[in-house]
Amino acid sequence: MPGGAGAEPRVLDPAAWAGRRVLLLAPHPDDEAFGAGGSAYLAARAGADVQPVIMARGDGGVDGRSLVAEREDESRRCCELLAVRPPLFLRIPSPELRADPAAAGRALASDGGARACDVLLVPSPFERHDTHRAVLLAALLAGAGTPTAEWWGWGVWEAVPLSPDAVEVDVTAARSAKTLAMVAHRSQHRARNLAAGQAARDLSQATFSRVTGAEPRKAIERLLDLSALGRRQPPPRDAGEARARVAAWMQDHAARWLAALWG
Repeated sequence: MPGGAGAEPRVLDPAAWAGRRVLLLAPHPDDEAFGAGGSAYLAARAGADVQPVIMARGDGGVDGRSLVAEREDESRRCCELLAVRPPLFLRIPSPELRADPAAAGRALASDGGARACDVLLVPSPFERHDTHRAVLLAALLAGAGTPTAEWWGWGVWEAVPLSPDAVEVDVTAARSAKTLAMVAHRSQHRARNLAAGQAARDLSQATFSRVTGAEPRKAIERLLDLSALGRRQPPPRDAGEARARVAAWMQDHAARWLAALWG
């Protein structure tokens, strides 16, 4: 439907989360900025209580040489720049998180205040990084969020596709803060300029957001509405059930996406 109403993306303003408790789940130190840093900044600036939780220990990093203390210091500086709360570090080794997301979910439920939050920013099920997907499973297994909590999935290693379940957040006003927050993770820029790549993606998503008409926005973050998945009760009994729920949600998502495109 080129140019039609169906081609226009849904939009979300994080200022709507003012006065609410927002849980920003980051698999590693740096994902709190790269994933939905602009949305988190706008929410915090509007008066939301944004708490980043860093799930994995973070040793190694992109170049394999990063130290835990180094990355945690970078994360603290990053959160200052995003104007959110200081990060909570669960320090779960990545192999353990992937092997046993249920244990990570229990740690999140006890240490991360996950069950009291009103909004969750979690890894998208489209993420190809297996630790990122494990964090989504952990959040489901933790029974995170109030019964009416909003769940929004962000992408780092795979952009969130523009589909009926996706929304776009105009993060133009957060562009400087997000860029500085990403650059604060200096250890992750030794091998490749990840911050420039993510900034380019935000610009590209704004440029190609609309099929016709002017586009005044300079940066866009896409989030995937996972509320139907996250609110389902009771929580999954184990990791296998959590994976099955995500797979079923994605099959339903794909069917609705194809119907929207082709009828």
